[in-house]
Amino acid sequence: MGEYLDSLLVEGHPDGYVDWFVHNGSWEILPLRPMPAADDSRVKAYRKQAREGTLPPVLLWWVSGLDCSLILDGHARLAAAIAESVEPPMLQLIRTAPEDEVAAGTERAVRGYEEELARFAELRARHGALVPDGAALAGPPLARRLRDLDTGRRPAWAWPLEGGEAEWRALADQVAHEATDGSRPAG
Repeated sequence: MGEYLDSLLVEGHPDGYVDWFVHNGSWEILPLRPMPAADDSRVKAYRKQAREGTLPPVLLWWVSGLDCSLILDGHARLAAAIAESVEPPMLQLIRTAPEDEVAAGTERAVRGYEEELARFAELRARHGALVPDGAALAGPPLARRLRDLDTGRRPAWAWPLEGGEAEWRALADQVAHEATDGSRPAG
């Protein structure tokens, strides 16, 4: 399990360059910072929890533009799970369909189901009881459509930052300074 999880990690250059021609597929995981080593003190503390099955979840965010999941929280917990060859609990944030889209899709799916049942009823009236009522054939596709509407992934939203890389670095420096200073960002 540890080797498998380790193979899912997207590794890049220490300066942040990632070769996306090598890494592709939404099953991969991109750490937002370097993964701690197995002998790191935080990882050692989590290894016992990993062995006992009490490891808190790793928080992931699926970003469609990167076609992978980012580790938002839990780098050390994931490293501990890899070191212990256990599957860690994971909580993945994804963007789901808006309510109006789900409602419209549900309405279309139910209408299609009802039309299919009506078609079977017509065939049954014409050809007799040898024709099934259609529920066994139309039910599973309806269930799949409804499940896909409710659980389907949608593209993650992102916008370029005005000011580009220079503005991003200024914001990152400000947050880093506030984190080490002990003060909290406004807002």
